[in-house]
Amino acid sequence: MKNKLFLLSIMVLGAAYTLTAQDIRFGAKAGLNISNLSGESGLSYNAKPGFHLGGVLEIPVSDAFMVQPEALISLQGSGGYFENDPKLWYLNVPVLGKFNIWDKLYIEAGPQVSLLLSDNLKDNRGGSQGNYFDSNSIDFGLAVGAGYRLDDNFYFQVRFNAGFVNAIKDQTSKNRVIQISVVYF
Repeated sequence: MKNKLFLLSIMVLGAAYTLTAQDIRFGAKAGLNISNLSGESGLSYNAKPGFHLGGVLEIPVSDAFMVQPEALISLQGSGGYFENDPKLWYLNVPVLGKFNIWDKLYIEAGPQVSLLLSDNLKDNRGGSQGNYFDSNSIDFGLAVGAGYRLDDNFYFQVRFNAGFVNAIKDQTSKNRVIQISVVYF
């Protein structure tokens, strides 16, 4: 399943690029993640630093609106509750609508599908809460953010990603990630 979703995301990005190669711009993206797993009131999940890295397409629809699909490898998780902090490696595939507000400023929002590539949950113990060995392999969420164009090639972005599926099965543990990114087209 993981390989199929990964190949599907590469094929979609490749097909979009091939169909309108004159108008589409391709870029590389990297940055910092500050992630957390939202928990029940008795749990104390703390923020965890991580990173993301991947590719971006910018498909213009009009002067004020663009569609921006991405494929990002992202290290997420949380700290402070488990014996070993959960490390969740995802392939994030957001498809965002990007609206120009001013000449250099834009906002963006859209759905995100995340495929779990690996985790370290089997090594974690939850203390009196027990052991949590199973993770959900797919997360669906919403991404919202804003960006600033330094010039035609360099963009800076801030984004919040909210997952709708529990990362740890049978435990309230939804992904919450703030991303600070640099994009180079």
